[in-house]
Amino acid sequence: METETTAPDFSAIATLADLADGAPLRVRAGSHTLVLIRTGDVVHACQALCPHEKAGLDLARIEAGRLVCPRHLASFDLCDGSVSAGWSVDALKLYPTRIDGEAVLVDMAAVRRNPPGGTAKVWDFTAR
Repeated sequence: METETTAPDFSAIATLADLADGAPLRVRAGSHTLVLIRTGDVVHACQALCPHEKAGLDLARIEAGRLVCPRHLASFDLCDGSVSAGWSVDALKLYPTRIDGEAVLVDMAAVRRNPPGGTAKVWDFTAR
């Protein structure tokens, strides 16, 4: 069985000046929302919402190459998306990036093939 392959489609969605080292940044990539994380000379792109409870990962922190969810403290490897031990949660969706001069590019073909999806979960504690 043949699978259709799509050529990479790298598009600029931010600049290096937009990204503080270790501080996640929420960005729009076409009709999708992603989070960019700069760690030194490397920029990672991932889905904007945690695959568990849909917390905004732009509020996450970075520890030892892992993105730590601000809501439930599971962490995700920034190289392969795997979740920390003890959690039955989908892996974090990651997308290929490139740096071209000062521009940060994300492979939009990869985003379209495996869209980030999800809707932020809003907790309403006022209802009884």
